[in-house]
Amino acid sequence: MFYLNQPEPIQDLIDELAEVSPLWIDTEVADYNTKTPRLSLISILAYAQDLNGDRTCILDVLNQPKIVEYFINKIMVNPQIEKVFHNAAYDLRFLGKEKAKNITCTLKMAKSIPYYLLPIPNHTLKTLVEHFTPFLEVSKEEQTSDWGQRPLSQKQLAYAKLDPVYLCQIHQQLQPLFAKSTSDNFTDDLDYLEKRYREIEEEWKLLNSEMEAIQTKVKQLMEAKHIKETPIFKLSISERKTIKVDFYELAEKAKIKGLTLHFPVTLTQELQKKTELILRELNLQEDTRKVVRLISKNNG
Repeated sequence: MFYLNQPEPIQDLIDELAEVSPLWIDTEVADYNTKTPRLSLISILAYAQDLNGDRTCILDVLNQPKIVEYFINKIMVNPQIEKVFHNAAYDLRFLGKEKAKNITCTLKMAKSIPYYLLPIPNHTLKTLVEHFTPFLEVSKEEQTSDWGQRPLSQKQLAYAKLDPVYLCQIHQQLQPLFAKSTSDNFTDDLDYLEKRYREIEEEWKLLNSEMEAIQTKVKQLMEAKHIKETPIFKLSISERKTIKVDFYELAEKAKIKGLTLHFPVTLTQELQKKTELILRELNLQEDTRKVVRLISKNNG
């Protein structure tokens, strides 16, 4: 780990990093839960082989806006350097915003990958790391610590040096899955899609049927035992009130009160049949929509 907090060595390191791509970057922010958050650290990894953070560069930029601006101008706006973040939108608030170029966000990558390729409950950095690299121990104990204090504790520095390592590992693991999920060979090959559909259709029907049966039973039991929440389920109970009135009565009362009712009424096919004779005398508004449904012809 290389920890730097003086302007000149930080600038020298930035100049060196400007020749490297990709860079895996994470930030730590002081006063993050206030209206005036301050960028505290920029942690950078340029070597994918580093699994321990030994070569992570930690730039202490707290209250050093000129250094931050130098980093933005040399690294962030350079389109030749790929910058990888997790939840990049947050980091970019402090590192160039819309001026930043060639940004890769592993959060966006993970969210775009279908569940069958990436079966995880959420897309946090911790969850992704534990899914892909169980040999790495992920601790978020220092995530909400005071990043505005100086000197930083050894625990804080140890935490800051590892996040870019985690980021690098999940980025490398996500890339082939992302490529597979967007592959033209998969999306455009109808024969393959139909073959694969047939392979999983029966299994899906069985699982879906069992899931529905379990959910129905769980709902009945929770309601009967007045249980609002379990570790897996939450029972949502609400009342829906529908107000109905005879249309003729409404129209008559509106006429007596001098109210003007001008709004479109959606006519069902049944109403269209009943009012067929007078519809010809009315100014009708037609809304035609194309409906496409996919129907499996397997009736077995």
